[in-house]
Amino acid sequence: MTYGEIVLGQFRKRREAVWCLRAFLVILLLATYAPMLALDVPFWTDLPSAPASPWFSALFDTAVFPLAVDAFFNLLMGTLPVLVVLWFLARQRRLKMVLAWAGVHLALFLWILTARDAWRTPVRDYPRLVHEAKASAVFPPIRHHPAKRMSEFTLTKPLSPGKLQPGATAPPPELHPYYILGSDNLGNDVLTRLLYGARISLTIGILAVAIDIAIGVTLGALAGYLGGVVDDALMLVAQAVMVIPVLFLILFLMSVVEKPSIYTIVLVIALVGWPSIMRLVRGEFLRQRELDYVTAARALGLKDRRVMFRHIVPNTLAPVFVSATFGIAGVVLIESTLAFLGIGDPGAPSWGQILRIGYENNIMGRHLIWAGGLAIFALVLVVNVVGEALRDALDPKLRR
Repeated sequence: MTYGEIVLGQFRKRREAVWCLRAFLVILLLATYAPMLALDVPFWTDLPSAPASPWFSALFDTAVFPLAVDAFFNLLMGTLPVLVVLWFLARQRRLKMVLAWAGVHLALFLWILTARDAWRTPVRDYPRLVHEAKASAVFPPIRHHPAKRMSEFTLTKPLSPGKLQPGATAPPPELHPYYILGSDNLGNDVLTRLLYGARISLTIGILAVAIDIAIGVTLGALAGYLGGVVDDALMLVAQAVMVIPVLFLILFLMSVVEKPSIYTIVLVIALVGWPSIMRLVRGEFLRQRELDYVTAARALGLKDRRVMFRHIVPNTLAPVFVSATFGIAGVVLIESTLAFLGIGDPGAPSWGQILRIGYENNIMGRHLIWAGGLAIFALVLVVNVVGEALRDALDPKLRR
């Protein structure tokens, strides 16, 4: 029995963790396939002077999806089934298959980013055009866009048609929106923004933690293996970052940014999150470098770089992965806090924005507080439970 099979067996003993992992996969799938569930662009239509399937052409159209995050997830809708097929076909080389798939996906995504500006088309209100032309069309189940403002409507309670602003002209009954989880003060559908907001939370959480791991593992390896002046200097920098309260440091860094975006949020959070991983890796290196296999590698004349990153680093990644799962939950909370305070990306449908709008509208916005709060709570809960079970599975001393 391999080490991976032992860890998997220990993880499966925690039933609540298995269900939370399934819940996390459901959240990921809902975020990935959000355009199939909620969008105001039809799958098919016989509208004159329009493509037969505007939905496909809209996936990488910057007029419909201006954020690069949406382009990544829209591409993932097509490549994810390929990964599932490869996973079940590949028995012995699953890791290589996953890495190859990730490389192809990333290459396609980068190509789309360079070419999608040329695919931009004029913005069309397809529900109105289809209604006026009396054409046929098949729309997603929720006919709403996550960022298209319907300013003639105001806060609407769940399970009710849109509530008009005072003095606004009502649209035809066929175009009057219906809100399952209600709307915000700009007529945005809350359920749609929850689906697309999951993309923002997952992207910021995973990217920020990935950068933290890259920085923390590199600096921790250098500090733990080389020691001496290098160790002292790197630990001094890490401690200087850690003594400052994280939220206040992030708020300060965000205040000097002219136009906050998803990418600046990721970089700012990553700049303050690496010291904990660096100290964890450093401690593991201090223990590992005295073991026999490291002494043997040195005796064979291997270079320090090869000993560090080829032999020691793989043996220190288990606690790093555990720390990364808890880190994702922490980053989601930080991003939601920034959005709640109004210093996040204004063009991104963040769960923190939903909370802020609900708070500003007091009693009328209680459904926004419940929706945004429960979404944040659910994602943080499942990630933390999975991280705790993974920690117990990887550390024999913590197994019950």
